[in-house]
Amino acid sequence: MPAPPSPETGLESVNGVQPELQRTEKESEIRKMYLVAEYLGNERELAEILGPLPYSKTLFRNKHFILTCTIAPRSSDNSTDKNDLQSKYRRFSAVPFVKDHLRQQIEAGGGKVYHHFEDIPKTKYKQCKLIAPHPSATAKYVQCLAVDIPAVSHEWIIQCCQTLTCVDYKPYALPSGWSIIEERYIRWNCGRGADQRSTVNPFVGHCVNIASMDKDFIEFWSRVCKLAGGTVRLIKSESDLTENLSGYMLTDQEFPEDVKLWATRYGLLIVSTVWVVQSLILGRICQPDSHEKLTQIYQDDDY
Repeated sequence: MPAPPSPETGLESVNGVQPELQRTEKESEIRKMYLVAEYLGNERELAEILGPLPYSKTLFRNKHFILTCTIAPRSSDNSTDKNDLQSKYRRFSAVPFVKDHLRQQIEAGGGKVYHHFEDIPKTKYKQCKLIAPHPSATAKYVQCLAVDIPAVSHEWIIQCCQTLTCVDYKPYALPSGWSIIEERYIRWNCGRGADQRSTVNPFVGHCVNIASMDKDFIEFWSRVCKLAGGTVRLIKSESDLTENLSGYMLTDQEFPEDVKLWATRYGLLIVSTVWVVQSLILGRICQPDSHEKLTQIYQDDDY
């Protein structure tokens, strides 16, 4: 049975992930642009950019999708490195990501769109694709990384609608994310190449002890670690710490420092949510001492 759908705010605003764009002013600005175009009579031109609604109900038949978007990372200076394919600030698409329009296109083509990751039945993971304008660390993107639901640029949907053909999605595939350790984007598909993820289940054989006073934090990150093949234990107080524990301790800034100190004495490696995401991006467990951010509380510019 699929998990019950999450509430509208759900676990998409949990600590350690990037916010969904529809909850920011940017989404409103894009929608406003669309409305202005309709008012000025330029909706046809805009439709050519965003793609038409397909009249074929078979275009996306038996295909499943989830949509996500957040603000792309921005360079701190005026350099042009956004055009560099090796840059964190590279631009993946110049086409506006209008979530409502994309959803209408997919549904008009006979596809299924899920509003929340929790809504996706496990039996549909292999038929599902994550549609996004660029790599990110939203709750949806992170969970799709954990179960290997590939991310594809929204330009693929637009191209399919413009040609009324379900073209190959691979040229539109997005990276798993930016590696802060290797300072480059990692290809989502697993393989032996240096630029590809190592495995889709990097947490297999590893135990993650999660300590937080935040219920949503515990629920979300426990789910992510389990989906990625890991074993999870919850640390609620000092009494839960024993010499038999091993592995990593994932925590947030709200958890008592004395408990973290005891965890260190027992040999647990303290890590942050950045460590979880970076391990998922690379497809292998990151050594906590390989980058300072892997043990620090998540900051907005970490991804």
